[in-house]
Amino acid sequence: MKIRILSIDIDKSEGSDTIIDKSKGVKNYTLYIFKSNALAKTSVGLTDVHAGDILFLGPDFPHYIRSKQGEWAYDAISFKGSDATRLVSQVGIELNSLNTPLQTYFADALLEKISKEIRSTDMLWERVVASCLDELLTKVVRFSKQDFVLSMPDHSQKLRDLRTEVHENFSKPWTIGQMASMMGLSASRFASLYKQEFTTSPTEDLIRTRITQAKKMLSTTKVSVKQVSQACGFESVHYFHRAFKRRNNITPKHYQNHKLSMKGSIPVEEKTFTLDGLSIDSDFSGTMEIVGGEIVFHGSNAEWAEFLGSSAEEVQNKPFLNFVSPQDLNIAQETINNIMEGRNVKDISLNLVTNDGSFSKIAFSALTKGNTWFWFAKKALLQD
Repeated sequence: MKIRILSIDIDKSEGSDTIIDKSKGVKNYTLYIFKSNALAKTSVGLTDVHAGDILFLGPDFPHYIRSKQGEWAYDAISFKGSDATRLVSQVGIELNSLNTPLQTYFADALLEKISKEIRSTDMLWERVVASCLDELLTKVVRFSKQDFVLSMPDHSQKLRDLRTEVHENFSKPWTIGQMASMMGLSASRFASLYKQEFTTSPTEDLIRTRITQAKKMLSTTKVSVKQVSQACGFESVHYFHRAFKRRNNITPKHYQNHKLSMKGSIPVEEKTFTLDGLSIDSDFSGTMEIVGGEIVFHGSNAEWAEFLGSSAEEVQNKPFLNFVSPQDLNIAQETINNIMEGRNVKDISLNLVTNDGSFSKIAFSALTKGNTWFWFAKKALLQD
């Protein structure tokens, strides 16, 4: 089949002032798949289009598309060739009209495959491209036909039943493949339908439920963070720590201490003094060395620099004592002396002075492993 692909755009974004305006049309076919609302010229005039709508324009028909409000985005593919008209006729897709398919999940994958085949020029690549284009147009027509849409199974209730089962058994090691299999769907199809139904991915939805349960446990018991992680179905305590902190802006241990302290029941501090233990319980960390009797940080991240109100370069080049408040200089110097003598230090309370003159309290720890010193700092807990 002789079809030439002229251009492919995937997830292309345009500014609010960008207008596609080809008043005389072009000598090829173009399929637009809209990812956001816009205004477009069709056979019936200027028409509102919405995310998921598809516009298929034939040769010589004017192209006019612009923003309806703010930025707009779309996928597009343009093609021509001696067999292009025959393919369009066989598929039966309407020209210069708006199609509103029930689903467009298939489009990105097919466009990506076409683009990949064109770049690779592997054996029979032109036939693969023509086949993908045929499938793309066929699915646009199929998912736009009311009789086909009405004959499709309604997955909504099955998805809700599955979600209830998964979230009631949140501690099980659920996978997308397992959930998709229970629905009788492919993993990609299941994920697409799930997001349409619940406006979030299956993975994120389950993580939120697990963290909600974890917060209940941390708020009411003295059980360790590791035990909470395991009870709530997280694959590792490190993953739980990252997931919890990312969504709550506080570590699980800090959250537990705060909640239990409000009830007058602060848990006994864990006796572990290890890299893993300190890493889980800290907000900032990195490596350091002692130069001329001063601590010099290495690997300090952007969050630590922001906490100190300084640039990352300044934090790495400026002696640590320069950040310590005057009233805590003796404690800080004693801490440095202990480190220089090869002794680990843990949870040394220090007030730091930021660039704007304000104070921030931390608990500072340092641990040696081999020839490397690791430092850790956790912020003083603020009220929720």
